[in-house]
Amino acid sequence: IEKKNSFYVAVLVNPNQNILEEIKELPFDYYQLYDCDHDKIKLIKKKYKKKIITAITIKTLKDVKKYNEYVKISNIILFDGKGYEKSIGFNHMLIKNLSKNIKKMLAGDIKYNDNLENFKKITDIIDLSGSLETKNKKDLKKINIFLKNLKKVNVKT
Repeated sequence: IEKKNSFYVAVLVNPNQNILEEIKELPFDYYQLYDCDHDKIKLIKKKYKKKIITAITIKTLKDVKKYNEYVKISNIILFDGKGYEKSIGFNHMLIKNLSKNIKKMLAGDIKYNDNLENFKKITDIIDLSGSLETKNKKDLKKINIFLKNLKKVNVKT
């Protein structure tokens, strides 16, 4: 498989040993981990030698501050709304003042036609995968609208 400039990400919710063993030979670059404590993430990273996206589900500023527990073992910290694939939103500005020294990813009810300029100021990466779907399938019209918006932001930088 020719990956070009793509990264493959396995999205895992508190994976058990059996699942991790089943996928270890697949060409994932990152494991995106939900509901895992610090020690488990550290063991997974060491044993499977994958880059780690630690997902923290956010409702309040108290939830945001949990990122400090994962900074040293994560390549990227994902701030996501509660609800996993249902993409429940939260106040994205809660992460606005976090350290520039961490790689931040933002999810949680981000729409394909949102003003991307707003996200550029607070995060490095956005996850809007579900927003690009209609009836659980990727929608080329939505993808094209998103790409046009992305080009506008990139031209300004």
